[in-house]
Amino acid sequence: MTDVLAGLQTIEALRARLVGIVPDEARDKLQALGRDLEGLLKDLPLEIAALKVALTRFNRETLNVGVIGRARQGKSRLIQSLTGLTEQEVPTSDGDYCTGVTSVLRHEPGEARAEVYFHTERSFLGEIIGPYFTRLDLGDAPLSLAGFARPLPALNSGSTVDGGLYKHLAGFHTYLPEYRDWLTTGLPLPIPRHRIRSFVAQKDEDEQPLHAFRAVREVRITAPFAHADWTGLSLIDLPGLGEANLQDAERIVDAMQDEIDFVVFVRRPNALGDAIGTEDFRLHQYVHAGLGSGPALSECSFLIVNKCVTPELDNSKQAELMAHEWVPGSPFTVAQTHIVDCSRSEEVADVMDKVVDHLLANLDHLDAAHLAVRGEKARELRDRVRKFTVRALSIAEFAQPSSVWFLPFVELFNETHRRLATALAGLVRTLGQERSLQDELLYTTLEEIYEQAVAEPGHPSAEEIASRAASEGGLSIAYGQYLNEARARLSRMFLECEAALHSRTVAMQRQVAQILAGPGELAGLSGKDGKDFLLDVAARIPQVRDDGTSEVRYALELLAGFQLSYRGMLQHRVRACLDGLRADQPAYPFPVAGQDSGPDDTSVTPGLVRQMLIVCYDEALSACRADLRHVLADPSAAIFAIVEEFFDRVISAAGTDDEWRIFYQDIRTEAWPGKFAALAERSHHLREWSESVRAVADLVGEAAHESQSQGSAA
Repeated sequence: MTDVLAGLQTIEALRARLVGIVPDEARDKLQALGRDLEGLLKDLPLEIAALKVALTRFNRETLNVGVIGRARQGKSRLIQSLTGLTEQEVPTSDGDYCTGVTSVLRHEPGEARAEVYFHTERSFLGEIIGPYFTRLDLGDAPLSLAGFARPLPALNSGSTVDGGLYKHLAGFHTYLPEYRDWLTTGLPLPIPRHRIRSFVAQKDEDEQPLHAFRAVREVRITAPFAHADWTGLSLIDLPGLGEANLQDAERIVDAMQDEIDFVVFVRRPNALGDAIGTEDFRLHQYVHAGLGSGPALSECSFLIVNKCVTPELDNSKQAELMAHEWVPGSPFTVAQTHIVDCSRSEEVADVMDKVVDHLLANLDHLDAAHLAVRGEKARELRDRVRKFTVRALSIAEFAQPSSVWFLPFVELFNETHRRLATALAGLVRTLGQERSLQDELLYTTLEEIYEQAVAEPGHPSAEEIASRAASEGGLSIAYGQYLNEARARLSRMFLECEAALHSRTVAMQRQVAQILAGPGELAGLSGKDGKDFLLDVAARIPQVRDDGTSEVRYALELLAGFQLSYRGMLQHRVRACLDGLRADQPAYPFPVAGQDSGPDDTSVTPGLVRQMLIVCYDEALSACRADLRHVLADPSAAIFAIVEEFFDRVISAAGTDDEWRIFYQDIRTEAWPGKFAALAERSHHLREWSESVRAVADLVGEAAHESQSQGSAA
């Protein structure tokens, strides 16, 4: 993919040179190609970077679990319980926000140790300070620490949210002298465990403010975890989601893209009442955004509901509600939800074992999901590049003075148009001779329906009729219900005609498409056939009339949209024939009381009702067969009519010759590939362009072949 990017960059340089020296027609096409090329030059580097991230993910020796949550929910307490580390390494606070930077904790034997990675001056100003200036409309962001040290611009917004953001920015500004020197160190700083808090926390043990965290990008801590079985496990502790820190969302998204394999959300319900709310969903969306289009978040995330039970606080009830009522069915989707007291090491270890077991059992599936995304994106980009190279190769053939190509074009067009008109006229003539013939596929389908209707009438037995009459309130009611069911059953059988009529339509559209592709020399415009080919050709018809209309495009779209349907041609006839199976007007009425027999007369037996049902059913089926034999030629007549209409629109209508000429002039290099290519070889610039485009096309073709081979091997 890197080679393809380099090739496209070469093509862009050539394109910029050619724009000033080729004829107007080719210049317009080069400018259009430039827009496509711009998109590829933007997307390819992003995908190359994503591939590097994916390779890094698969080559990592550790399984990285991100611990994520809003501030003051118990994340740090959970990590302490998981690892056995203390306030020195994983600080907590009962007051305001505590953790200020991302910490990566890896299980390894030996003494706990840490390395602090600081922002550079450039990354601090660009990633931390710049977004505040942009969000708050404070003007140009400072380009140096000296510039940031100057007085801040005044805030012109009265928004409470903006005020909070400005206060947060002011904190970075006010305390710059406290952490400024750390932004110039350049190298990771090894520190002992007792100094970790001073670099990751916003306050010390005595709740006094700390400011070194403002310069820190991340801290990596290596320590033996309390649970020895967790070798190869890393925990990534992200700062709690706050309300005034513009970096919160970016941290989560970047971590999900670069380092985190799975997520553990931590949520502590309020004992006085709570629910999954806006902030929870916002956090969930950040994680989803970082995950991208890989495995579903519901497969690789877990929710720990932090249960706290003390004499002053007991949120047990709210924890149960959250786990079993609020989360299920909500957009906050996770693989598993567990209720646990994050301060109890045994409970946390037990739940973490379940989480790890789930991850290990599904690891191959989740890795495959990541690979599938990258594979799909690579195929999409290859297809875009391939289509680009097809269009780009035609530029050289267009980039000739009209005096060179016009006379050969006129000869080719006149011959092609003559052959197209002749072939279409022949098709119309053949269809006209067949328009009174019955449609064989429809005839066969109807005969199969009649056979099925006779073989499987679905008539109930006398015993079934008696049972239903007893449950429904009488034989007359059961009789009406059976009639309605028979009508519905028989009507459903005739819906099979839809497939036969559709097949006839598809065959006609394919015939016309083959003529356009063959005698019409339009095969190069589309790799599809039938209806899709017609629509692809229609999409290429240029605006040839002042009002933007086109008789040829209209005819192509009309033919592509044509459809023979059961509902349009046969359904109204079938439904009329089934009137005798209506409960309110049956072909064989149920005997009326007071005449020969009545509903309660013992002479009306279940056996008689069955015979009445059979008579009504047979009469309806016979009526269908008699009536539908008169419409067997209708599909042939309809097909002839639409194709003749198409012929009149594209050949006979006034002005269509000019439309075709303009259209073929526009697509001449695709209609007659190679006819104009030799002319382009006379120009050094155009030859260089063609060679560069072919080189990229070859790279894409090789990549596609290699991908298919790997897929077959897999």
